[in-house]
Amino acid sequence: MTVRSIGNILKSKVKKNFRLFVFVVVLFLAGCFSTKPCIQLDKSLIGEVLGPYSGQKAKIAVSDFELKTSGANAQAGLALKDAFISILNNSQRFLIVSLPDADLIINVNINEFVPESSGGKSGIGGGGSGQGNFMGGLLSPTLSKSNMQLGLRIIDHASSSVISSRDIYSQVSQIPGHKIKIPRVMVFKAGLSMYADTPMGKVIYDCLLEATRYIAQNVPLNYYKN
Repeated sequence: MTVRSIGNILKSKVKKNFRLFVFVVVLFLAGCFSTKPCIQLDKSLIGEVLGPYSGQKAKIAVSDFELKTSGANAQAGLALKDAFISILNNSQRFLIVSLPDADLIINVNINEFVPESSGGKSGIGGGGSGQGNFMGGLLSPTLSKSNMQLGLRIIDHASSSVISSRDIYSQVSQIPGHKIKIPRVMVFKAGLSMYADTPMGKVIYDCLLEATRYIAQNVPLNYYKN
């Protein structure tokens, strides 16, 4: 094999790897700057969305949401708790009771609550460099971002020991003026009604649904009773 042939092989491999790199970058940019809602949940929470269930239930009490951020007020905290209890009930896995009758206490902190903040530009042009990308970034509408983080703990009532805990985070980006469809299972009552059909509404729904799923998967079987 000659030096030239070796050089051609190496050159071919470099071109192939470069094309693969460009392809991956394009996919990444398309995902980051898509005009569709972009959801980021805690990827360490692996599992399917809760399906139909009929069987024994765990007795739980949900404590008032504790505000750890100035982004949410007391009214929003109470409304979030009410919506959370509704989704827990719809799962058919839990019996929501008062604290004295509960085997488990669900404790929730609101660590982040950002209804709307300005983000990057939609389209691949947003955030890019070069004259074409620069102009595309200027002409594209600014994305509206919303996010929330919940600190969740499952506590044994008798011993006060923490059975399991997890931070749950969601972020949704959307072009202003475009509505987001949210499943009817989520009812936005007073305190949250302004977030219906908005990125923040989807954030709230995703976080509460994920919290419910996490609880269902991490409550030990011995807590499920007739």
